[in-house]
Amino acid sequence: MTSTFHGLEVGKRSLYTQQAALTTAGHNISNANTPGYSRQRVNMQATSPITYPYQTGSTSSQLGTGVSVQSIERIRSEYLDGQYRERNSMLGSESMKLDTLEQIEALSGEPGENGLSASLDRFWSAWEDLASNPDSTAARAVVVGRAEELLDQAKSFNKGLTSLTDSLVKQEAAVQNEISSISSQIESLNKQISKDGNANDLMDRRDLLKDQLSGLVRTVDGEVVGGKLKGIQESITLTKNMQSDLNEMFNTLISGKDATSPGGEVGGLNDLMESGFSLIRNADGTMQQGKPLFTTAGNGLEGISINSDVKANPSTIGASSKNDTISNGDIASSISDLKNKTFTFTLAGSTDSVTTNVNDYYSTLITRLASNAQSSERTVSNHESVLQSIDNNRMSVSGVSLDEEMANLVQFQHAYNAAARYISTTDEILDVIINRMGV
Repeated sequence: MTSTFHGLEVGKRSLYTQQAALTTAGHNISNANTPGYSRQRVNMQATSPITYPYQTGSTSSQLGTGVSVQSIERIRSEYLDGQYRERNSMLGSESMKLDTLEQIEALSGEPGENGLSASLDRFWSAWEDLASNPDSTAARAVVVGRAEELLDQAKSFNKGLTSLTDSLVKQEAAVQNEISSISSQIESLNKQISKDGNANDLMDRRDLLKDQLSGLVRTVDGEVVGGKLKGIQESITLTKNMQSDLNEMFNTLISGKDATSPGGEVGGLNDLMESGFSLIRNADGTMQQGKPLFTTAGNGLEGISINSDVKANPSTIGASSKNDTISNGDIASSISDLKNKTFTFTLAGSTDSVTTNVNDYYSTLITRLASNAQSSERTVSNHESVLQSIDNNRMSVSGVSLDEEMANLVQFQHAYNAAARYISTTDEILDVIINRMGV
């Protein structure tokens, strides 16, 4: 026969279990809007039964002893978590690239009157005017002015790219610090969780940090393959390549790399100007050799400047092929024809080269930039859409439903009240046995 107090123990266990379920439901409701929170569920199981012999025979059965809390688990899908973080990593990388491409587009000023394409057109037009009016000092002054405008525009673009690169380098350092900080927090949480495998709230905090970390970096075998850090690294390469291509264009324009010439190093603007004759007379009455329009120091745009002699006196421009008193515009015409002359350009970050004219080469750079930006924009939009879908699926699994929790509250409250009523009934039975069955 079981103990008289067996019923009290069964009731007590029920009270404790239903109270745990009520508290868990309340915890879920409290954190319905907490970022990264996963709803929790109390898993109940029947406690071990005891042998209960029948009074009328030798056979016996088992008598239940109530209920207990087996575990309090959080509802979470590791598969969806993995999908979310992988996609978030892709989005973090591509979003950074898109932002960089859009900034480069803004720096270029294309299309528009403030872009380098328009400056190039005005530069060639000035040489065409000089070819028609080789003795005109006004036309020569316009050539110098257009050259300054072109160079200033290019340098402004180049300087903007340098500033963008510097900014990206600083962002890279900041992101690496953030990655280090989050990784340290995750490591600290791992140590705390290892002490208690059911630390649900700590595991939620860790998963939220993992979500944040996935947007910053994703590594495979120690190599960065995704996240904002990857996007920054690729963006730095993008800006540097654009600078190299821009420098290549001006170096080629000035020094000349004629794709149709076996030597490959003739036909540049400076060479043509120095082969012509200016409006400055020598002592014997002949015309002086023309001076180069640009001076260079190194291979970069920052080392290119307008020749101070030409800037001070545009008459030094060698626009004529004759050194006698009758000038012509042959050299100026040849320079204006450089607009359509083909050169060989080497593309940065590639082993490929392009054979085309200066204007088309620059148009190719801008077109490629715009195409990459559009492609990146579509990719970002796709990643955002897929990521939102994955997150919605995650929330359907681990998110808190207030309607469901309210229904649970009613269910557990009724169970708690019933357990309390059962204890009261058992107490009344005990009262009869103790107080009313005595002599």
